[in-house]
Amino acid sequence: MGDARLIVFRSRLRDGVEAAYGVRGEEIYGLAVQQPGLVSTKDFTADDGERVALIEFDSAEHLAGWRDHARHKVVQAEGRDRWYATYSLQICDVVRSSTYTAATGAWQRTGADPADVAAVARRWLDCFARMDLDGLLALYADACVHTSPKIRVAHPDTGGVLRGKPALRAWWADAFARIPDLRYELRALTADARRAVMEYIRHAPGDADLPVSETLEVEAGLIVSSCVYHG
Repeated sequence: MGDARLIVFRSRLRDGVEAAYGVRGEEIYGLAVQQPGLVSTKDFTADDGERVALIEFDSAEHLAGWRDHARHKVVQAEGRDRWYATYSLQICDVVRSSTYTAATGAWQRTGADPADVAAVARRWLDCFARMDLDGLLALYADACVHTSPKIRVAHPDTGGVLRGKPALRAWWADAFARIPDLRYELRALTADARRAVMEYIRHAPGDADLPVSETLEVEAGLIVSSCVYHG
């Protein structure tokens, strides 16, 4: 879902070229529908003459294949030389979608808003700042995975990986008890539809300040994995 790409192509034709352009358009449409990864293509014309084409591919790789197709590149150049008065093209990531069918009553939503994923990370930081262990664990899926260099040092047998919420509970409960003044100073937070990346400074009495980057993978609103990287 997060790899899908949507092309939004808006254009206006030069005067007197509609018939010839229509012939070329049919040719390029026939070529497009044969391309690997094409999900859909639709064309619309507004009353004021503006045209809008919506073309969806299932991945960036398949979109690149269409962009670099030899015949398509020839027709693109022809469009600038002969057909279009103006055009604009936008390539969009499809990060969230919903579908509904009245006949069956089926409603489905896929993907996530990056703002929602960022909100999960901010709740994580808030729970950690308050050492709210229950609140922190509530953000995780039951089958979650947490990876950290400190886990590898403290528990070499784990390879630095903890699996499941009981293991995370034991790890953080011990940390909160041992270091009651532990504090994270947020420096940056970025998110897309599936992950949030937090950059913060770890402050702990007796330890040097430590730059940390932590990635949270989020599915259906819950963290399925978190991975810590030390600077």
